[in-house]
Amino acid sequence: MSAVERVRAAYAAIAAADRPEIWITLRPLTDALADAEQVDASDKSLPLAGLVAAVKNNIDIAGIATTAACPGYADGPAAADATVVTRLRAAGAVIIGATNLDQFATGLVGTRSPHGAVRDSRRPEYISGGSSSGSAVAVALGLVDIALGTDTAGSGRVPAALQGIVGIKPTLGVVPTDGVVPACRSYDCVTVFARDIDTADTAVGVIAGGARHFPADAPLAAPPLTRVAVPRALPGLSPEWAQAFRAAADRLATNDIEIVEIDLDPFLEAARLLYDGGLVAERHDAVGAFVDAHRDDEDLDPTVAGIIAAAGAVPATRLLADRVRLDELTATAMAELGDCHALLIPTTTGHPTIAEVNADPVGVNSRMGTYTNFCNLMDLCAVAVPSGTDAQGTQFGVSVLARAGADALALDLARMVTLHSAGVTLPGAASVPAPAAPWPARAGLDTTALLVVGAHLRGQPLAWQLDDRGARWCGPVRTAPRYRLARLDTDPPKPGLARVAPGDGAAIYGELWLIGTAMLGDFLAALPAPMSLGRATLADGTEVVGFGCTAEAWDAGQDITHHGDWPGYLRRVGRGAEVTRSDLSHRSWRRLAMAVPGAVVDTTTEVQWLQAGELYIDLRTPAGMAEITGRALDELTREDLLALCEQQAFAGRLEDDGAEWTWWREVDLHPADPLPDRGGLHLIDGILVETGIGRDYFEDWAAETHEVSGLELALHDDTGRPGLLLRVGAHFGYVRGRAAGIAPAPGMSLRDAVACADLESARALLDLEVSLGTVEDDRWLISRSTLPFRVGDDLAPELGSGEITVAERDTAGTPVRRRWTVALDRSEPLLAL
Repeated sequence: MSAVERVRAAYAAIAAADRPEIWITLRPLTDALADAEQVDASDKSLPLAGLVAAVKNNIDIAGIATTAACPGYADGPAAADATVVTRLRAAGAVIIGATNLDQFATGLVGTRSPHGAVRDSRRPEYISGGSSSGSAVAVALGLVDIALGTDTAGSGRVPAALQGIVGIKPTLGVVPTDGVVPACRSYDCVTVFARDIDTADTAVGVIAGGARHFPADAPLAAPPLTRVAVPRALPGLSPEWAQAFRAAADRLATNDIEIVEIDLDPFLEAARLLYDGGLVAERHDAVGAFVDAHRDDEDLDPTVAGIIAAAGAVPATRLLADRVRLDELTATAMAELGDCHALLIPTTTGHPTIAEVNADPVGVNSRMGTYTNFCNLMDLCAVAVPSGTDAQGTQFGVSVLARAGADALALDLARMVTLHSAGVTLPGAASVPAPAAPWPARAGLDTTALLVVGAHLRGQPLAWQLDDRGARWCGPVRTAPRYRLARLDTDPPKPGLARVAPGDGAAIYGELWLIGTAMLGDFLAALPAPMSLGRATLADGTEVVGFGCTAEAWDAGQDITHHGDWPGYLRRVGRGAEVTRSDLSHRSWRRLAMAVPGAVVDTTTEVQWLQAGELYIDLRTPAGMAEITGRALDELTREDLLALCEQQAFAGRLEDDGAEWTWWREVDLHPADPLPDRGGLHLIDGILVETGIGRDYFEDWAAETHEVSGLELALHDDTGRPGLLLRVGAHFGYVRGRAAGIAPAPGMSLRDAVACADLESARALLDLEVSLGTVEDDRWLISRSTLPFRVGDDLAPELGSGEITVAERDTAGTPVRRRWTVALDRSEPLLAL
């Protein structure tokens, strides 16, 4: 959807919703469309292009009066955008208006405004939550895609919870607050609302940066062994909400997060200092002079005016004493949090009606902030996410809190715990894809992309060194084909990566991590010889930092480039579990990789091995094989026949002799090799590794299915032509060998024989079928075949007394039934045909 289309949809949705209390100022449609046209015309990649946004009316929007929900407070339209608004526009978001709020951002209910109480998006008799009420409801209704709010005591989290949306409250100070009407300067924070975490993550990354610096050791991810604290007691929660909170903690536990109960009392005591102690004096410092001068104005909300006026009477000694007490409580709370990485809490205590708030405006508001007031006081970051609805249809939310700078960690945990709301969403709402990196990496935290190829790979013994430094695993990558890999002569063994001349290298598998640049320096300082860090080029041309080694270490090592990666090498040369026939039988195997010295590791050839009890079938189709034009054997051109020679297919008996296994090839598309197909087998990490005996190769196999019974028939026809029919569960394989006397000349490859023979003789050499498929609703459908025109055919086997018939095609493509005699029946027990 273009930005223009999205703006039109937003204004249509606003008209249909008929919720005027959401807005203090809605920009004219023509102005919004003009902005949208500029976005659509831009040739830049804009992260928020096509999204519409709303801004809480205590944040400056050029041309709109910043009233903080008090009409007399502004002396005219704002002359310029606040920095956060400028950044939204630059990222492609179209600002369509300024939203209602609890006056002067004082309140958590959303009812303290002369523009009217902002009602819940789904149940109008209930409150929206505040103070960022209009912004939250505009997002929940799908009127806008993102919205800015502010959060001092929970104003960016409580409405998110009640509206079933995401609210991100960053670490204090990392988002600029210039152009924002202060509430409590020391604790104010600009926040983002969105319906999903990805969109919120993207938007915060746009508005953050250029203010407070992130700590050098700020983590970029939740580590594998994450510990999350939860309150031992849950004051103010109903039994149903307490159960919903425990369910949220359980979702984290299912993601291997350790849950630790702690005492929340020091946190809750600190929360009470914000309004019940001297810290509230900052409210008066912010707008107290205006309130004191206009106490009789009807635009002033009486509850808000009373709170701010009273704050002016707080003695300085009380403020100083409470700041000292806050420091003491923070130290106690952080000691209670201990080595836990984060704290999971309910976002708020309940969802009152507007009538309940009107009856007790201060008491209800105070209870709403039970779990939010302490967050900014203790310099914590937070992500509020939906966590389901109760039996009354009330939306329940939880918040993940973490220490200052650990915003990416909190974001990861919030993704694990969130349950998306089933709230109202009007047509046209938009979102963005998941960002490639968490928002702190896009907002000033200096990071470096690091390529690892050995012991620091995920699951390898030294990955903890990156986890402990807050690095983020970004996934598997391959290098450009300019590298070689060696096993270095070190203890313990480790790989070395060396850049070589064009044409002499290969693409090596590795993983990309994102790490704070300061932490990379710490990591490098601990790196043992002969390892080093330098520049490495990935397959897409990207330059990153990567592991290398000295030339001397490389020369003394063993070249293992043909294995393609370090884990593959360790798996193939390591000692795994012994393999028995029962480990192999009645399974369909898929090849993962083949490593041969002097060649690039093969992970693209499509290889399936169907093993019954004694009999097997193996079909191998190279990636990128030329398309076959003929639809029957007689139609195959010379080019078709030569393309078919690129395949490999063979079948016969599997024989074991202690640690050696031999695949006797009784039918083979290609001439038999003088050496038997013999190998050793071991199982490691669920992968079957085959090691060639007499040939230098390794193959990795994964079992796709295992059945305790199967169909296993060796066949021959009246001319002596051999055949096989196997079935393992839903998988089957069918083999028809060549006619007697048809084979390439001794010592000649199939390709050479096809190339030099007349066309009729060449076709006869390819008159051999190895097909694989699946049984679906009693139809035996061929999915792969040495004769591609057979794909999609129904083999339709019919078993008689000592014989079987199957559906085939003659050389002209005419359907026929082929009759076979059963020479060997080892079915255990016989599966129904």
